[in-house]
Amino acid sequence: MKNQIYEIFGFKPDDNSKLAIKYKKNCICPFTEVLCDGGGNRYQTFIKPITLKSTTLEKYFNKSIKLIPPGICSIKTNDDIWIVCPRRVFSISDVKSNSQLRHFSNGILSKYFNLLNNKVGIWSEVKVKYHESAEDENIDDEKSFDYTFDFIICSVGPKKLSTISEEIGVSVNKIEKKLIVNGYTLAMRDGEKYLEEYPLGVPHIIEVMTSSTSGGNKEKETTIQDSFKKAILNGKHESPGINYRQVWARMVSQLIVKSQIGKQWGGSTLWILQDSLTKYISRTTDLNLNKLISSVMNEVNILSVKLIEDQDDLGCYKIVENALYV
Repeated sequence: MKNQIYEIFGFKPDDNSKLAIKYKKNCICPFTEVLCDGGGNRYQTFIKPITLKSTTLEKYFNKSIKLIPPGICSIKTNDDIWIVCPRRVFSISDVKSNSQLRHFSNGILSKYFNLLNNKVGIWSEVKVKYHESAEDENIDDEKSFDYTFDFIICSVGPKKLSTISEEIGVSVNKIEKKLIVNGYTLAMRDGEKYLEEYPLGVPHIIEVMTSSTSGGNKEKETTIQDSFKKAILNGKHESPGINYRQVWARMVSQLIVKSQIGKQWGGSTLWILQDSLTKYISRTTDLNLNKLISSVMNEVNILSVKLIEDQDDLGCYKIVENALYV
């Protein structure tokens, strides 16, 4: 069987319901309720509207969209469904109406981090860069770290700016200016300025790993762009395949380094993977995840999730938990 796109902008390619068409025409991701970002690293495949001139898609998308993201959520290869967008697996946004936040992401935060009873700060795409030179020039012991975390979550609460200033060694004025620029809320109590949402608890890390696609073939029109264009109009198409090995190789290095950072911070790291990927890892390596199933979190954890055919209130297929490995 040819590789087929299974979901576009959260819906089946042949779903022509009013709601599905609305999301497709406006390129909205139903799992974040904002404009689709192409699924992480696929921004290079965005389509310029001018290239659709004189085609059947010329008037399909909303005219206000400057670059059209190829909103492919998942791909079907033989009888397997592979999710290729991290937003499809797990997402947190400021929009309370997004279906994934209501039905899945909140449950993860509550069950595994027990944070929903507190006020929680959630930071996405957090880049941490650090370099430490060796004190002795004769010793080659330099340390460096340059990674981006998908999500960092932590309990937050009010704290005096003067106390924060003492802790991080930056003047109150400089801190206040940066906070105002970045939209943080300040309050005055008994003559003291407070930051209302300062990290007070232990930080935890959430990393989302999905399968990546192969490049496809331009002549056969199986690239991301070509298959997307055909599928959006419910046409016959063949999508790129799945690049299994690249995903596991990329994850191994990050798993070690990021998990060490989480442990150093005193928190836990949760890696969220689709069940298809965890099965592939167990099948092709000496790491048998089935021997690591647990019901409670540890310092380093892998949460397997799966796509089922039960629909949420938007008509998108649901994501549910499969197993926790520690």
